[in-house]
Amino acid sequence: MPATDPLCIVKRLLLDRLIFAPGFLLIFYFVMNILEAKGWRDFESKIRGSYWTALKMNWKVWTPFQFVNINFVPVEFRVLFANMVALFWYAYLASVRK
Repeated sequence: MPATDPLCIVKRLLLDRLIFAPGFLLIFYFVMNILEAKGWRDFESKIRGSYWTALKMNWKVWTPFQFVNINFVPVEFRVLFANMVALFWYAYLASVRK
């Protein structure tokens, strides 16, 4: 998205929060299910039981960090910035999935 677009900041954030976040969280649940060698029924029950809670928490936690990361952190430091937040985020996800 070109930086000259007046709503560029909002569009970038909405794209990340509404498209990428739900998809990547679903992929996380799916991969963890495969690694634990559990069946499809267990995957469905995990999705029904904790996906929506985890997604809402994702939006609460990551939105301010992603706003700063996308719009103010220099490109060469964005991965480092996101990884620092992700360290705590994945600890949270591990506790929610149990």
